[in-house]
Amino acid sequence: MNGQKKILIWLLAGLTCTSLFSCSKDLDQDPEQQIPTEDVFTSGPTALSALYGVYSRSQRPEVFGGQPQIIADFMADNSNYLGSTMSDISNFITSPASSIVSEMWRLHYDAIMGANAVVDKVPGIQDPTFTATDRKMYVAEAKFMRAILYFQLLDLFSQPYQVTQGGAPGIPVVTAAFDGTIAYPARGTVNDVQAQIEKDLLDALPDLSDTFSDPMLARGRATKGAANALLSRLYLYREQWDKAAQYAKAVLDAPYYKLAGDYAFYDGNTKEDVFSIQNTETDNPGTNSWAGYYRPTGVGGSGACPFSPELIQAFSAEAGDKRFAMSDEGTAANLEKRRFTLKFPDLSPAKDNAPLIRVTEMYLNRAEALASAGGVNQESIDLVNALRKRAGLTEWDINTFATPDALITAILNERRKELCFEGQRRMDVLRRGQSLRANDPEKKAGADRVVLPIPQREIDLSPALKGHQNPGY
Repeated sequence: MNGQKKILIWLLAGLTCTSLFSCSKDLDQDPEQQIPTEDVFTSGPTALSALYGVYSRSQRPEVFGGQPQIIADFMADNSNYLGSTMSDISNFITSPASSIVSEMWRLHYDAIMGANAVVDKVPGIQDPTFTATDRKMYVAEAKFMRAILYFQLLDLFSQPYQVTQGGAPGIPVVTAAFDGTIAYPARGTVNDVQAQIEKDLLDALPDLSDTFSDPMLARGRATKGAANALLSRLYLYREQWDKAAQYAKAVLDAPYYKLAGDYAFYDGNTKEDVFSIQNTETDNPGTNSWAGYYRPTGVGGSGACPFSPELIQAFSAEAGDKRFAMSDEGTAANLEKRRFTLKFPDLSPAKDNAPLIRVTEMYLNRAEALASAGGVNQESIDLVNALRKRAGLTEWDINTFATPDALITAILNERRKELCFEGQRRMDVLRRGQSLRANDPEKKAGADRVVLPIPQREIDLSPALKGHQNPGY
């Protein structure tokens, strides 16, 4: 299922860590060259190394290192893709034979298999110094990582819940550690995958840490706040408004998360961050990084992903938005002068953290959920006003919106401006029944090619996937 006639568990990465999550990324070894799992999971320290290996695999450009996230913004209407390597994805003409698509699939499952090994093997470790608390916490962290990996993979390759209420084809789900037997799981449905994500997060919650004393660990390892936040996103995507609001509030009520006073928080591991993949100078070098895609050529970036005209128009509707001030002009990949975000400034070395969940999303999740369930309400307005005040914009009042739809539309617009270039725009557009492109009204949820193709390599290898390609490919 991972692109080869074998499922590889790259536990060696977990044993070669030289910094927090900076580990070996050698992916060319055969299974017989791997350290056997019984030799890896022998103690508390080796279990922690294996867990760190899961975080390390998630740093890669094809996972949380920038590529899927920039795709999520340029397939929608936040940025334009002006490079060459992913132009077919941007133009909705990509092929199932695409090596880029195939590697995203393979490396997500590679990280998932690492998480499966931790979940499966850690409970049986015979080590009297390995405390029950740590043992349960490591398993819980691996379940969170498995959940967020499946979450992103599902978003990329399957239609959103709104298409047949979760009955559309999902992705293969594997939760067992590799035991030498080759498995070919079927796709199941979106509901099936989201049920597994929900189960992992709910199972993990009691055993996750509230926080860690080291800021890198507090923001870079899974915590109760991270699990609550991802549950809120899951329920928002599934239109379970009460639960989306409830789990967002659990994050907002925790003392570990708070809006920053200005926009200097990026990459700072502050209370603004709920969960970020941590990067160091050696983790994700070159232009295949968040900054590499989002910075212009004149400062060493690829200039591939400038602001779209539509996003500039959204910001221009209200003058003085401080979020728009977090940008500059430069030369794009096609040599045009374009506007670029400053959210990811670190190019050489490319060490920006990947901001997967910020506390601002919880303000927006709860505001949208409350408005969707109860119409125009003061709490939704107050929640968004906290973000608008920080952005230097006029605050709303209860009379600003005549209808619930007007308020929800405004909340989604604030979500767009607040979270632009962080990989959420595509799903926000699809789940609300809007078109990914203003000039192509057919690019809505359920349409052909608004999701990526199942890699042809996987279909060729797996009997369970034959005949189950996404429509349009």
